[in-house]
Amino acid sequence: MTHAIKWLYLLTLAAWIGSIIFFSFIVAPTVFRTLKPDDAGLLIRRIFAHYYLLGIISSAIAIVCLGLLLHDRSFAKWPAILSLLLVAAMGATDLFLRQGVMPHMNSLRDRRANAATATATPTGPHTPTIIRGTSSSTDTQPTTIDPALDREWQSLHRLSVRLNAVVLIGGFVLIFLVVYARVV
Repeated sequence: MTHAIKWLYLLTLAAWIGSIIFFSFIVAPTVFRTLKPDDAGLLIRRIFAHYYLLGIISSAIAIVCLGLLLHDRSFAKWPAILSLLLVAAMGATDLFLRQGVMPHMNSLRDRRANAATATATPTGPHTPTIIRGTSSSTDTQPTTIDPALDREWQSLHRLSVRLNAVVLIGGFVLIFLVVYARVV
C-alpha cells in the first residue's frame, strides 16, 4: 500500500509541475504568437480555469498522500510536515488565482473591451466624419483605452505570473524533499 501511495504522490507532483512548465513555456507563448491578441486572450481565459483546477486537485491528492505517508512513517517527519505546508500553500495560491485574481482580470478585460466597443462605434450615413479633408460615413471614431483599467490589469497579470513562478519553485522544492527524505 505504501508503494502505491508513494507512486500516486510522485505522479501528482509530476502532473502538477509538468502542467505548469508546459503551459507557461509552451502553450501560452505559442498561443500568443499564433492568434490575434483578443483571440489568444479568450483561449487562455478558457484554459486557465482548468489549469488552476488541476493545481487545486493535485494539492488535495498530495495532502492526502503526505498524510498517509507520514502516518506510516514512510516519509521523515520534518520533510513531510514541510511538504504538507508547502503543498497546502501552493494549492491555496492556485485557489486564490482561480477564484480571485483571474475573475477580476477577466472583468477588467471585459470592461476594457466594452469601453473600446462603445467608443469605436461606426458613424452612420447621417453623421459624416471628416478626416484629412475627406468625407466618409464608414470610418470609426478612435478608440481610447482607460489607462487605469489597463494599469490594474497589468498589475494583476504581474501578480499572477509571480505567483505561478512561486508555485513552480515550490514544486521543485517538493521534489528535492522527496529525494532528501528518500521517499522513493
